[in-house]
Amino acid sequence: MPRSLRAVVPVLLAVLTAVLGVGVVAPAAAAPGPAASALETPVPGPVVLVGVTGLRWDDVGSLTTPALWELSRDGSVGAVAARSVATRSCPADGWLAVSAGARAADLTVDDRTCRSLRAPGEDGTVPGWDDFLASANAESYGARPGTLGRILAEAGATAVGIGPGAAIALADPRGVPVGEHVRSPTSTTALGRLVRDAAGADLLVVDAGQIRDPGYGTAPRLPSADPSGNPATGEEDEDEVPLGDAPEGSDLPGSESIVEPSRAQQAVTVDARVGAVLDALAGRDATVLVVSLADSGRVALQVAAAVGPRETEPAFGESLLTSGSTRQAGVVQTTDVTPTLLALLGLLDDAPALPGAEIRPVPGPATGGARVAALLDAQQEASAVTRVSGSFSARLVLAQAALFLAAAVVLTRRGRADGRALSPALRVLQVAALALGAAPVASFLVGLVPWWRSDRPVTAFWWTLLGIIAVVTAAALAGPWRRHVLGPAGVVAGVTVVTLVVDALVGSPLVIDAPMGAQRIMAARFYGMSNQAFALITAAGVLVAVVVADALLRAGRRRAAVAFVVLLGLVLAVVDGAPQWGADFGGPVAILVAFAMLAVAVSGRRVSWKVVLLVGVVGGALVLGFAFLDWLRAPADRTHLGRFFATVLDGGLWDVVWRKLSVNLRVLASWRYLVLAIGGVALTWLVLAGPRPRRGALMGEGSPLAGLQSAVPLLRPAVAASGVALTIGFLMNDSGIVVLATGIAVAVPCLVAAAAQWRLAHPADDAPGVGPGPGTDATDGAHAHGDHADGDAAGRDGAAADRPTVSGPGAPPASASDAPTTPPSARGGR
Repeated sequence: MPRSLRAVVPVLLAVLTAVLGVGVVAPAAAAPGPAASALETPVPGPVVLVGVTGLRWDDVGSLTTPALWELSRDGSVGAVAARSVATRSCPADGWLAVSAGARAADLTVDDRTCRSLRAPGEDGTVPGWDDFLASANAESYGARPGTLGRILAEAGATAVGIGPGAAIALADPRGVPVGEHVRSPTSTTALGRLVRDAAGADLLVVDAGQIRDPGYGTAPRLPSADPSGNPATGEEDEDEVPLGDAPEGSDLPGSESIVEPSRAQQAVTVDARVGAVLDALAGRDATVLVVSLADSGRVALQVAAAVGPRETEPAFGESLLTSGSTRQAGVVQTTDVTPTLLALLGLLDDAPALPGAEIRPVPGPATGGARVAALLDAQQEASAVTRVSGSFSARLVLAQAALFLAAAVVLTRRGRADGRALSPALRVLQVAALALGAAPVASFLVGLVPWWRSDRPVTAFWWTLLGIIAVVTAAALAGPWRRHVLGPAGVVAGVTVVTLVVDALVGSPLVIDAPMGAQRIMAARFYGMSNQAFALITAAGVLVAVVVADALLRAGRRRAAVAFVVLLGLVLAVVDGAPQWGADFGGPVAILVAFAMLAVAVSGRRVSWKVVLLVGVVGGALVLGFAFLDWLRAPADRTHLGRFFATVLDGGLWDVVWRKLSVNLRVLASWRYLVLAIGGVALTWLVLAGPRPRRGALMGEGSPLAGLQSAVPLLRPAVAASGVALTIGFLMNDSGIVVLATGIAVAVPCLVAAAAQWRLAHPADDAPGVGPGPGTDATDGAHAHGDHADGDAAGRDGAAADRPTVSGPGAPPASASDAPTTPPSARGGR
């Protein structure tokens, strides 16, 4: 085994063993004993799900919706991320999420109008069930409509459903509701009577109606799509009354509205139905979940509330809601409803691997008003960030594209860097590059300021963002590090790494609802390292490692340089992959490979494929170890790593792989990310190879940047390591090219800033006919920089004799004597 492997592998194995050892103890200690298991001890009373769609917390008021208002004071409350297969969910989508325990949706119609829900026909089949199955089979979420009904039927549980949505939730795989199904009554009195009669069942599901935004009405299902045998004429069943058309003396909506009244009117009728259910269950020791399962047309966080006993303490009441799938106080998903119902019934062991987790209470603000205010604030932030994230990405791409073009012109222009025309251009280029390199991390730090509470949130966002960018850029240019070639860029990279690592350690408050983070409404991720955050810490982390290692090498401390690179790589890999922190599946492998390549280069040896493959295997083992240990926890405590492991054991691996591949291919065509990826790679090649590179030379000697490699010998290994890591991330994550483009968004501006810094520090080196002549030491540029002017013995010897090398074409010379030399006349004029 090469010496480089003997130096790196034991450290990786030791860390893997230590992390796995600690992980074995922690989950075992945290897992509840059999007596307190959520899977074995059902609640004392009935379990009741009151489902609605389109209900938001800003619809709730003390005078207009008294039942919901009282529930918000006495119960546990939360906000629901109702995203389904598409970003905007229809009523059928929400009820299908309960039925399948996974994201499922109705078939999409051409005008994207949501279809009305109807009660089962004469044959007992839910209308549109064949459409639901076809849609589930066409998607890659592995959804199986009818899962909840099947489990209830196999367990012999008694169930009662009221309303068309309840029929979907309780349907078996054939589309026939299990237990007893009752059509929606026409008055709150009738509803209360039905609920009292059904309170002896194990599970009661009530469809409490829907709220639709103006212009987002529902349409009847076409006759050809209705397998029940009842033509969908648009006329409702005679005992089911559409919202807004109730007869005199009726105060209840149905779920099948085509033309809706105002939101306030709809909220009043929904509240009346919820109140009737709660009043009928008084004194029954029931556990009641009130959940808004789908959007009202406009995408927003929805209402969730719960009251009553649980299978374990504490009970629902005067707290916030959370789940293992979100790990965010006050936030749950629609896919959490099914595992919650099964856990409350003691049937979760009978379920397949589900993407959601049990909803449970967590401490929150002391008063009901404060808890609802916190949820309204989260709803406001989640909605506001959707208004700025798209424009932020587009403007960042356009600004970076302009930077790439300007850098290609300015950095390759010949002439003295201190000339009247070139010097200002280089300084502007450096500042602009640092500012754009700071923009990604600023998009996370902007969350420290509650900009969404402003009367003009979009304007407040942009001013806050620009202010943070200005602070980071000023810090990069203000300190003593500004005299180093990589100093300013290193500050930007350091701020990026520290921000995202600390954020992961404290629960990811900055990643959530950041323009480049994980947005609650999108419901892709609620904690840990998002794919874009992974790309940023990887690219920025490699740059930080190069800055520190370069300084240590010049001080003659090679072992310390190698140790720092290895340690930083291990820290980033563990933080990125540990379930309690980053919970990122594909990231640790890429990070370990990148830092192993860089560590070997810093050690002065060549990077071989054996090193890359071995470290990749160790990284894969680390990730699988994290996932396995997470899977050992109770289902309610698992992160998505443990749930992924359970999905693999249940045979759902290929569904996950296909879904990620489909998303990857879809994103690949996005112009925003293609511009960043292609432009960044092209500019990196131009900076490193020059406009007319000589084969085998890192820096073409005809390039004005020919001395940059001598100034930063680790530059090429760093670019190679970052490129490999981002490519692995591109292949292993469903974000695909987004990972590559995001890493480039911080790495390439930092490279441009370093190149501009070097040219400003060496104004004469790129003048026509001026350059290293025959016999000139190629490392002189590294020592001519002000911070290394003393040139101690270790630095002089280390920079040339111990220069890190990388195998393959174009590797830099291993020593000064191997450096190519070119007469001044061979470099040509302007």
